[in-house]
Amino acid sequence: MAEQNTQESVKQLTDKELEAILRKSNEKADFPEVKFDEFEKPTYEEWVEACNALLKGKPFDKIMFTKTYEGITFDPIYTWRTGPSATDKILPTDDYPGMGDFLRGATVNGYKCAPWGIAQACDETLPKENNELLKHEIDRGSTVYNVRIDTATADGIDVMDAEKPGDIGVSITALEDMHTLLDGLDMEKIPFMMYAGTSSLRMLALVAATLKAKGKDVSKVKGVIGANPIAQLIKRGKLNQPLEELYDEMAESIRWTRKNAPQLRTIFVRSDIFSNGGANAVQEVAYTFAIAVEYIREMQKRGIDIHDIAQSLQFAFNTGATFYIEIAKLRAARQVWSNIMKAFGAEEKDRSCKIHARPAMFTKTIFDIGVNMLRETTQIFSAVVGGVDSYENDPYDATVRKGDEFSRRIARNVHIMLQEE
Repeated sequence: MAEQNTQESVKQLTDKELEAILRKSNEKADFPEVKFDEFEKPTYEEWVEACNALLKGKPFDKIMFTKTYEGITFDPIYTWRTGPSATDKILPTDDYPGMGDFLRGATVNGYKCAPWGIAQACDETLPKENNELLKHEIDRGSTVYNVRIDTATADGIDVMDAEKPGDIGVSITALEDMHTLLDGLDMEKIPFMMYAGTSSLRMLALVAATLKAKGKDVSKVKGVIGANPIAQLIKRGKLNQPLEELYDEMAESIRWTRKNAPQLRTIFVRSDIFSNGGANAVQEVAYTFAIAVEYIREMQKRGIDIHDIAQSLQFAFNTGATFYIEIAKLRAARQVWSNIMKAFGAEEKDRSCKIHARPAMFTKTIFDIGVNMLRETTQIFSAVVGGVDSYENDPYDATVRKGDEFSRRIARNVHIMLQEE
C-alpha cells in the first residue's frame, strides 16, 4: 500500500518539480576538508613502545612476529623502513606475462581475454544424477565439466568388488555408465576434467567410444582425463597393477591423444595428498614436481618426445590459508617448472605449466562450517592472483556432507563475484 501511494505521488508531480528534486539530490554538500595535521606522525620506535605498554611485559619479538611453516617470518607491520628501497630489484624487468620463466603468468593476456575456468566438481554417486548435476552447474555459471569419480573407479576396481562404491563420486564401470554420464553434454565446446586415478587409459577408452557412438568429434574435446599413479600409491599404500604396467598405459594414453585428441591431457599431477597431509608450500611444490619428473623420465624410456609429454601434463595445487604465501607458491611453481623443462631440453612454448587449484581441506572446520565460506574466499582470491588456469571451490559444508543446492551455489558464486569485480 505504501509503495502504491508513493508511485501515485510521483505521478502527480510536474516535470519541473521532478527536475528540481533530482538536481537537489545530485548537489554535493560542502563538507570541510579532513586534515590530520593535528596528529604527529609516530616513529616505528614509538609504535613499538606503545605495543610494549599494551603487551604488559610479554615479549614483543615472540608475540608480534609470525613465523610460517615455510620458515618465513612476517613482521607485525610493514612501512617504508621495512620495505625495499627504490633501487632494489624486486622482479626481473625483462620478464613479461607469458614469456621467460612464466613468473607473471602462463599467457600474455592473463584473464583479460578469458577468465579462469570455473570447474565445480560434480560428485553424485549415480551416472544419471551426476549428468544432471553437470548440466545444472553449467547452467548456473560453471565453465568446465568436472567429474569426480569414486575411489574404486580411480583404483581400477569393478564396482561389484568395491568396499564403498560411490564414496566420493560417481561409479563408472561399463560403457553404459559413460553413455549416461555424458548424455547431452556439449563436449566439443566446454572443457572436460576428470582425475582418473591410477590410469587414464580406461576412462579415455570409455569417453572415446561414447563420443563416437554419439557422432561427436573427439579431436575437438579439450581438458584433462589424467592419471597420477604415484599419488594413488602414496594415498592407498598399494596398487592393483604393477607400476610398470601403469606407466605403459600412461605412454599409450599419450600416444593415442596426441594423434586423436590433441587438446586432451592425460597426466594429472595433484598435490592434495601432500598438502592435506601437512606439507608446507615449499614441500608441496617440491614433492609434486618430483613425481612429475619421474613421469617424464618413464615416458622418455618408452620413446615419448618431451614436447608430447609437456602437452600431456597438468598440475593441481591446493590453496592454503596464508594469502601471500599461496600467491608466491603458484608464481614460483611456474618458474621452477620452466627451469625443470629447460633441463629436459624443452622449447619455450613447452615450459609453461597448466595449473588447476582447489582449497586445502586441512584449513576447513567441522564445528562452524559457515566460517569455511570466508576461508575459501581468500583461498580462491590468492589462487586467482597467482594465475591459475581453473579453480574448483568446495561447498562450505563439504567437511560434514555432500554439498546441497545452497552450498554449491555459494561456492560457485564466489568465482562469479570475483570475476565480475
